[in-house]
Amino acid sequence: MQVMPEIVLQKAIQQGIINLRNNDDAFNEIFAQYLDPVLFKDYGQPYVDKIKGWFKTTNIPVLQAWTLNAQRIPCFSIHLANEVEDESKAAAGDFFGMSDDMDNQVGVSVITTMVDIGIHVNRASDEVLWLYYILSYILFKEKLLIDRLGMQLITYSASDYTKNQVTMTENIFTRWVRFKCTVQNSWDQEPNQLPDDVDLSISGGRVGDEDDDDLVVIS
Repeated sequence: MQVMPEIVLQKAIQQGIINLRNNDDAFNEIFAQYLDPVLFKDYGQPYVDKIKGWFKTTNIPVLQAWTLNAQRIPCFSIHLANEVEDESKAAAGDFFGMSDDMDNQVGVSVITTMVDIGIHVNRASDEVLWLYYILSYILFKEKLLIDRLGMQLITYSASDYTKNQVTMTENIFTRWVRFKCTVQNSWDQEPNQLPDDVDLSISGGRVGDEDDDDLVVIS
C-alpha cells in the first residue's frame, strides 16, 4: 500500500472543520485566551463569537495546491514539499515479512515526508491568524485519524505571514505550515515458494546405534 500524504491531510483537515463547526465548546477552547482578564477588555466573548460566526458561515475549502486560485479564498491548500527515503530504517532487500495469507513476501520502504499546508486569506486581516490556530488545533485533534491512515511521528512548523504578489493577482496573504511525518509504503514482492508435497518416508530405513541396539524402523 502506498500512503498518499496529500490525500490523508486533505481528508483530516476537512473532517476537522466539520467536527469543529459542530462543537462550540471546542471552538471556545481554541480562543479561550481572548477571555483572559488581561485581554478581555480588548477582545472578550463578543470577539470569540465574531470568529465563530465567521467560521461557521464561511466556505473554507481544503484544496490540492494545483487547484488553488484567488476565487476560492479563504482556503487551505495542500502541497507535497519533499519525500526522502529514510536510510536509517532501510531493510535488507526491502524485505518486511510475509503477507497475512502467507502467499507473498512483502517489501517496505520508510519515507520521511514533508507537506506544506497553506493558509490563504484575501486581505490583511485577522482571518489568517484565526485559521492558523484553527488548523493547529485540527492537526492535534485529528492526529489519531492521520496516524491510522499511515502518517506517523508527526511534527510541524510554521512560517511568517507573506503577501504573495507573484502567483496571486489579488491581495492574498498566506502562512505556511510544514507538516513532517514518516510513512511506510509496502508492496507484494514475490510469491512465497512452497513445495507442493513433502515425502518423509524412507523405504526400509533403519535408525540405531552401531551395534543395532534400539533399532527404529521408518517406513
